[in-house]
Amino acid sequence: MFNTSISNNQIITINRGDTFNMSIPINGRKDIEIEDYIMTEYDRVYFAICEPHQHFEHGVVRKILTVDNLDADGNIEISLIPSDTYYLLPGTYYYEIKLKIGEGESAIVKTILPRRKLVIC
Repeated sequence: MFNTSISNNQIITINRGDTFNMSIPINGRKDIEIEDYIMTEYDRVYFAICEPHQHFEHGVVRKILTVDNLDADGNIEISLIPSDTYYLLPGTYYYEIKLKIGEGESAIVKTILPRRKLVIC
């Protein structure tokens, strides 16, 4: 049974070991304190799947995305491949997405999608 979905409140349900793709608007965002933000080669989007009460930095699945992962509409393409979730136990996890703008000490980090539930069946 096909069981991959994203609900209106951004809860993801996925079968363990399935391929999954989602797009998040990045370019043109106004909610990150930069008017009409456009991602550059120095910026990074971080995606993590975490167990309950686990820190973002220690997620069981972590992805680093760059300007190369943008689609034609300025959305960042996040993909899970079968090996990302195949060895995870079915249950409730959480995912979060952060944006790092720039490099070094002057870099700005913003959470662009706070923790949301991710259910692995």
